[in-house]
Amino acid sequence: MYEQVGDEVTWADLDPDSVPAPPEAESYYIGYGDILEVNFLYETKYSRKAVKVRPDGRITYPQAGEVFVAGMSPMDLDSALTESFSEIILDPRVTVIVTEFQPQMVYVLGEVGTPGDYEYVRDMTLTKALAVAYGYTNDARKSNVLVIRRIAEDHIIGIEVNVDAILSKNDFSLDIPLKPFDIVYVPKSRIATTEQFIERLYNIIGKPMDLYLKGWQIANVQIYYEYFSRVLDR
Repeated sequence: MYEQVGDEVTWADLDPDSVPAPPEAESYYIGYGDILEVNFLYETKYSRKAVKVRPDGRITYPQAGEVFVAGMSPMDLDSALTESFSEIILDPRVTVIVTEFQPQMVYVLGEVGTPGDYEYVRDMTLTKALAVAYGYTNDARKSNVLVIRRIAEDHIIGIEVNVDAILSKNDFSLDIPLKPFDIVYVPKSRIATTEQFIERLYNIIGKPMDLYLKGWQIANVQIYYEYFSRVLDR
């Protein structure tokens, strides 16, 4: 196991049953592109309509300033704004409503037929997502496909899967169930080290054309990384 924090990294053998996942949603989680309405019960001058979540997962709000809201529930944001406004308002009563929802997506990128964002459906797995993206290019490294998942604002994991083994050996124990907003990345070459994983991740999400990746802006955030891999038929 390899570990690094700050650029903190852990390397572990892939056990699909133990791969971390985001907390199960007890309510809707806010993300990029959502439109919010914020209502103050008494101090209505602070209320706002049509507050759009930016590609970096933040909103700008009077008194509260820059607020990272991607991954928050409306109730979480209620609490954050209540805390900020408690400095200037006695017992603020705040309600946050999501008025326009963006669909939950997965992103299939790299050496696939049609890279892009695809609507997440229940029980979507790695191989199903690859099929939706029309398979592979001739340069695809199918033995080293990555699933990249954000567990929290400061916690990202990479899951390396040998899709060749899934298909040739019918070993569907490695067909990772996807979560909303996972990135599936098919590389041209093997990602052999954690440093290469981090570099590849920044290349994927650091380009202006990729700002549609909902909630994936990681600039100026201390990130803890975990990388899960199993060596099969390399």
